[in-house]
Amino acid sequence: MNENGGKGTGGIETSRVDANGGRAGGVETNGVNWSGQETSFEGISRPDVSEIAGRWESLRDKVAAAASRAGREENAVSILLAAKFQEPERVAAALRAGGSLIGHNYIQQLEEGERALTELGAPFHRVHVIGHVQANKAGKAIRAADCIETVDSPKLAARLDRLQGERISAGELRKDGSPLGPFDVMIQVNSAGSESQHGVDPSGVVDLAGAVADLPNLRLVGLMLIGANTDDVAAVAASHARVRELRDAVQAAGVASCTELSMGMTGDMEIAIAEGSTEVRIGTAVFGPRPVMKQTRSQ
Repeated sequence: MNENGGKGTGGIETSRVDANGGRAGGVETNGVNWSGQETSFEGISRPDVSEIAGRWESLRDKVAAAASRAGREENAVSILLAAKFQEPERVAAALRAGGSLIGHNYIQQLEEGERALTELGAPFHRVHVIGHVQANKAGKAIRAADCIETVDSPKLAARLDRLQGERISAGELRKDGSPLGPFDVMIQVNSAGSESQHGVDPSGVVDLAGAVADLPNLRLVGLMLIGANTDDVAAVAASHARVRELRDAVQAAGVASCTELSMGMTGDMEIAIAEGSTEVRIGTAVFGPRPVMKQTRSQ
C-alpha cells in the first residue's frame, strides 16, 4: 500500500510499493519505455485531467475530517502529491486546485517534471524526494529538491552535508533568491523490517538522528515511514505508532527540529493521521489508478 520505491537487485528497483502512474514528460508510457521505466495502462481507466481539481478537493476534505476525528486541527496534516509517472498537465491541475507539495521517486523524472511545470506556468510549490537516493544522484537531488525524505545511512547524510556545504560556499541561492542554509532531510524508517524496502531499522533511528543533527549543512525535520505492507489494520497502526514514538525519542535526545511525520498513503492515510502523521503521500486518490509496472531502473 506504499507510494515509494522498493528494493531490488542488480540495479533494478521493483515496483511493489511505488506511487501511481500516468504519462511522464508528455510522453505516453502505455507500452513505452520512458527514462528506463516500462509501464502499461492497458485495461486501466483513469480520471480525465478535468476531474483532478475535484478529486483534490475531496481528498483535502477527507484529510481534514480525519484530523478532526483524531482530535487535531483540520489543517494539521499536509498533502504531498506523489507525482511518479504523472503527466505534468495532471500535476499542474492538482497544484492549481490548491496543492503545494509534490514528491518524486526518481531524480530524472523530478528534473524533467519541474522543467515541464515551469513551462506550464504551474503555481509555486515545494518538491520532496520520496524514493531511494543513490550516491551518484545525491548532487542532482539536493539541487532539484527542497527536502529529501529518504536518508537512511550516515554515509548518505555525510555526502549530502558536503554537497550542501559546497553549494553554500559557492553562493548558490534558493528558488526565491534568498541565501542557502542547511538542507532539510528526513530519516526513512523501515518499521516493518522488510528486506524489499529501504529505510533504517527502528533500533538505529535515534543514533542516526544524532549523527545527522551534528552535520552543519543539514537540518533534520522529521521521520518518513515505509509502513507494514499488510491488510492487518492493527499491524499498520502499530507501525505508524512506532515511528511517532521514535520521533518523540529523537526530540527527547535533543533534536528539536525533528517535528514532522511523513506517513500514510491512499490506503492507510486515516490510520496514519490518527497516529500523528503530519504529511500524507497521496497519488491514487488524486490521479487515479497506477499503471502496470513491468520493471523500473534506478534513477
